[in-house]
Amino acid sequence: MKKLMLLFCMLPLLATGVKADPFSKFKANVQDAYLKPFAADLGGILGANDFNSGRAIGFPGFEAGLAATLQAKPSPENRILRDAGVDAFGAAMLHAGAALPLTGADVMVRGIGYSGFSIIGGGLRYQALKSGTLTKFIPDVSVSAYYDAINYDYFKGSHMSLDAAASFNIPVIKPYVGAGIDRTRLEIKNVSALLNGAGGTISRTRYTVGVRFSPLPLLYVYGAYNILHGQTGYSMGAGAKF
Repeated sequence: MKKLMLLFCMLPLLATGVKADPFSKFKANVQDAYLKPFAADLGGILGANDFNSGRAIGFPGFEAGLAATLQAKPSPENRILRDAGVDAFGAAMLHAGAALPLTGADVMVRGIGYSGFSIIGGGLRYQALKSGTLTKFIPDVSVSAYYDAINYDYFKGSHMSLDAAASFNIPVIKPYVGAGIDRTRLEIKNVSALLNGAGGTISRTRYTVGVRFSPLPLLYVYGAYNILHGQTGYSMGAGAKF
């Protein structure tokens, strides 16, 4: 339990990388042409927090936890972060979800706020294929969709994602894989009369392979490797499922 609590405390620090605010030089470095690559990187680290299993919660279950994704470095086209000297950067989010009766779906909410940057959103997850006592060797497969509102001192926008994930419901160690597409739109604000209101929308895909551990009943931790539109990323998290 002490190790789990320590992981919860460390996740926001890990997710924001070396800098407390990786976007602190956004106002100084932003240009209209740089906005889409920046939005692509931001959408990737948000979307990579969408899942850590292919198994839905299951009625009348409830789940809560903390998820974080770290991208090893900005994409080559992301001049906003590269010119600011940012290396690793990321985002952490608190999340909670509950299973809906009769539908086989889960409803999820999530959000976080730090250093002037905030996210609030939610989504739905549906169990497309479920393993059981007699079919425990088939994978659990789920699909999900999320919408997030993004706000920062110098930009605002939205993130939408669609995902598919599969995992094996074996004791203690539960490997999973998944893929998703992120559509991110950002609009510049509070920068200059010339740039305020300029916006850009971009869609990119990501791929994930990870392992979820359940060291104690009802509790879990996980770690994953991501390919975020060609860039290396890492996800981690912990939570409780009832």
